Amino acid sequence: MPDAIAAVRRGFAALSAGQATVPVRASLPIAGQGVALSMPAALAGGPHWSAKLVTVTPGNPDRGLPLIFASVLLGDAVTGRALALLDGTSLTALRTGAAGGVAAEALARPDSAVVAVFGAGAQARTQLEAVIAALGDRLREVRIVSRDVRHAVALAKSVLPESVDAVAQGAPGDVVKGADIVITATSSPVPVFKGSDLGEGTHVTAVGSFKPTMRELDEDALRGARIVVDQRGSALAEAGELQGLRPEDVIEIGEVISGAATGRRDPIERTVFKSVGNAVQDLVVASRVYERALELGLGEEIPWP
Repeated sequence: MPDAIAAVRRGFAALSAGQATVPVRASLPIAGQGVALSMPAALAGGPHWSAKLVTVTPGNPDRGLPLIFASVLLGDAVTGRALALLDGTSLTALRTGAAGGVAAEALARPDSAVVAVFGAGAQARTQLEAVIAALGDRLREVRIVSRDVRHAVALAKSVLPESVDAVAQGAPGDVVKGADIVITATSSPVPVFKGSDLGEGTHVTAVGSFKPTMRELDEDALRGARIVVDQRGSALAEAGELQGLRPEDVIEIGEVISGAATGRRDPIERTVFKSVGNAVQDLVVASRVYERALELGLGEEIPWP
């Protein structure tokens, strides 16, 4: 996760600096309110290009299947030759979690110690892994809310160090009260807590909703907050929480990283990082995974074509 956070941090900075080519992702409706997405990316002067095909199928958890299936193709930016086919499902969770880690480092108060997480799936797991990496020894308590308390308990046991207190379930209002960082990683189409329950200076990372008809956060959660996104164009077009906002109403996380924009302006300001995902995250993490696979002799060489 620390490697992924470092890679995504560099990717976001390049994206906001205009050094990334990331076409608007193509979206194809599939059965059961699902969607298939195509997400290519390249960096100016970078060694690789990538293209991810991903499906998000809301009915899958009830079938005992992952919400997300994905594959990432990584290629040589000079010759165009395909180099690797990677499991995009775990990579998507990893890079999305890493983005939350970048946001926590850049936007959360330095004394943050209590984290609330809505969701207990693959996305919630990597968000939690990332915030553990970002906060380190400062992390004192984690509260996890899931539709199935057993999933919340299993996530806490598998991820949290013994030094961190874990609370599984609880009313949403009680969970967010006193939390320094609140993470939403659900497939809910409606807000999962009341923004009026948030305290001063809270940082919120919302990664679950990715369509204009979905929103994990209500108006109160956004009102008066410093709103940060992965990329203006895609976030304003796709995030239900941001419908009606103007480009000047939000800043990009890459601008905060580079110093071109200020993130948190004071200890009592609420910050919200709304991410709908960006293909540059897939590119930089896939590139690092490929490099590590070569170093460690992992993966299977397949003659192609």
